[in-house]
Amino acid sequence: MTALEPLLSLPGAVFTLQALASLAAILALAWLARKLQLGGDPRIASEAHARELADEALCGFDPETLSIDRAGIGAIARDRHGRVLLIRQHGCHFAARQLTSHDGVRLDGRFLTLSTDDPRFGKITLDLGDQAQVWAASLRRLGALRS
Repeated sequence: MTALEPLLSLPGAVFTLQALASLAAILALAWLARKLQLGGDPRIASEAHARELADEALCGFDPETLSIDRAGIGAIARDRHGRVLLIRQHGCHFAARQLTSHDGVRLDGRFLTLSTDDPRFGKITLDLGDQAQVWAASLRRLGALRS
């Protein structure tokens, strides 16, 4: 007879041991994920970070004008050629698309809702403060630039 046999004969003991083993496994996986820096909630930390993301998305894209959402979930940028780039959170990374028209633009006070020609990119609402109106007005010219 082993030392555990009397414990295993109790009705709830097996269940308790399984629960403790499961909890230990969950804690070990959580520790491993944290150690590997998996997941998380990425934010655009600064203007330099937003510029880096823009250049990664479109090689050579150097923003002249840039506004970052107050929560850091996205940004909008314009370069000297008039190209407009929308950057947004996508999982634990960032994705970017070039805006080609003002069709998906909606202004609501300090919030600017934007969508691109790519339906998989989805819509994003950026809290740009006072800059939301400035961007909304300037984006009306996007369709005219392409004509």
